[in-house]
Amino acid sequence: MRYSDPVKRVRIGLLGVGTVGRSVARALVERRDVLSRAAGAPLVLQRAAVRDLSRERGVEPGVLTGDPRSVVQADDVDLVIEVMGGEEPARALIAEALQRKKPVVTANKRVIAWHGPQLAQLAAQRGVELRFEAAVGGGIPLIAPLTDDLAANRVLELRAIINGTTNYILTRMAAGETFESALAQAQKLGYAEADPGDDVDAVDAADKLAILVRIAFGLSCTPAQIFRQGVRGLDPQDLAYGREMGYALKLLATARRTNGKVEARVHPTFVSAEHPLARVDGPRNAVHVVGDLSGPVLFGGLGAGGDATASAVLADVTHVARRLALGDPVEPPRSSVENAELLPMGEVRTRCYLRLAVDDVPGVFAQITRVLADHEIGLASVIQREPATGPADVVLLTYAAHEAAFAQAEAELSRLPCTRAVRARIRVEEART
Repeated sequence: MRYSDPVKRVRIGLLGVGTVGRSVARALVERRDVLSRAAGAPLVLQRAAVRDLSRERGVEPGVLTGDPRSVVQADDVDLVIEVMGGEEPARALIAEALQRKKPVVTANKRVIAWHGPQLAQLAAQRGVELRFEAAVGGGIPLIAPLTDDLAANRVLELRAIINGTTNYILTRMAAGETFESALAQAQKLGYAEADPGDDVDAVDAADKLAILVRIAFGLSCTPAQIFRQGVRGLDPQDLAYGREMGYALKLLATARRTNGKVEARVHPTFVSAEHPLARVDGPRNAVHVVGDLSGPVLFGGLGAGGDATASAVLADVTHVARRLALGDPVEPPRSSVENAELLPMGEVRTRCYLRLAVDDVPGVFAQITRVLADHEIGLASVIQREPATGPADVVLLTYAAHEAAFAQAEAELSRLPCTRAVRARIRVEEART
């Protein structure tokens, strides 16, 4: 299908002029010449919807409105950019724009994670584009490379640090800070919200992984189907033990092909210090992809922030605007040849780090190893610290076993007469690069 006629300029309707929207609006003015050359036509900010008209936005007051539907419905808007965030009314506004045959560029990970396939189908039916490069990784190019540059590959594995807030927190904890102290500093610097739940409980990362699984593996799933564990309750002592054993702790989003299925999970993970992801510190993001032809490829950079995210939004805008300007046809949706299923978390195999607080009495280690052996869990290494007072720390690094076996073993270890507490169980990734 072709757009009806080439256009002489592309008139943009902007939904949301917050941190990202302000950067987009500023770039449309300050980088007008660069963007117009890339798009093949002038880009004009025609209308912009905001929640509070009384606030200064750095946008010409004449284009502002408090009614987002008026932007979507306007006859003088050719392309809609949605950066207001949240699930609703953003989803409904995107759907209405597509229904009205207006292409949409969005940075909304929540909407794309939960409703992406339905919106993509609507876009295809109406013959317009829905693009969302900025929904995962902020300013890091990911969606386009996975879709186009690695199109000849069958993606075998994807491992990602895709939440800058938790990566910043874990970087500070690796230096000895508590979770509470590191979180407070992240909030002070603006990396974490006053309510940090979406970040520290891995909600944000699970949303993004659902999108990546769809793109990289052709498997449509929602975040509800992805195993998720956040970083609350982590102890800097475990990061120190991990470092002693040659590992760095990251909130890792992992997806890989396993026995004809795809495993997808987000949780704190010890990564070999030799792996490139182990060296991604602070609020930065990175995605490590292994293709069957390309081998390992690493994408990294700023995963959030107004300017970085605006960079990805505007890349999509110039792509869509060029089609509008030239009257080029919209590519039909790519059919997926995948027929994979998600692997249940209980069937996932990983190695594990375990730290137990135990009574310093004879026979303790024999009790622990008997439980592990009963569940076919092999031991790779052990650290045991003699206490000055109180219980002793026993740190175990295992070989790979099924998640279900670890869950059962952890429950039995906690019930041993010698066990005061199972202080931590943290999954460990193999040292593949």
